[in-house]
Amino acid sequence: MQTSFRFAATALLLAPFPALAQTPALERVLSATTLYLSENGGYDLAILVDNRDSGADLYLYFGVDPNAPEGKTKPSFVKKNAAWVGGGAGALPSLAVSDKGSLLIKSENDAIGRDRWSETLTVVRRNGALVVAGLTFTARDTLEPEGGGSCDLNFLTGKGTRNGKKIELKAQTLPLADWSVNGEALPKECRF
Repeated sequence: MQTSFRFAATALLLAPFPALAQTPALERVLSATTLYLSENGGYDLAILVDNRDSGADLYLYFGVDPNAPEGKTKPSFVKKNAAWVGGGAGALPSLAVSDKGSLLIKSENDAIGRDRWSETLTVVRRNGALVVAGLTFTARDTLEPEGGGSCDLNFLTGKGTRNGKKIELKAQTLPLADWSVNGEALPKECRF
């Protein structure tokens, strides 16, 4: 039921844009949202597509033109493996938009094995580049109640929290193109 609802919702979202619907395979679309990241007016479209290799690729279209000729609209940005895909309920990624208009890329494992986790990347556009502005990560061990932890990091300001306590980290600009979803690539502040 959830899969058919997601497919129907995505089809409705893309229906006015036949040129966009052809870029990623529609049956592999996991999540889609509109937002305002580009600087050239109009709205933007973000689509998360299952790449059938335990990952999801992110397609971003800036300044969407619903009147573009079919087949002429190309993605402005593609990030391979932008999110982790576990293949079932509790292990599927999604997209959202924050209250401030940032793109949120969400991955989770709340279904497989004892190590459960959720990760949200906050993506913004700075000086024309897409950057990972923040990371929120929580982990828990279903067999060890004291295991796991949480972190919430703002890479742009260098401020964050780890298990509810304020921490400082090096302020930096992390390009989305360079971000890895591999859990071993998590910042040390988020390893538990």
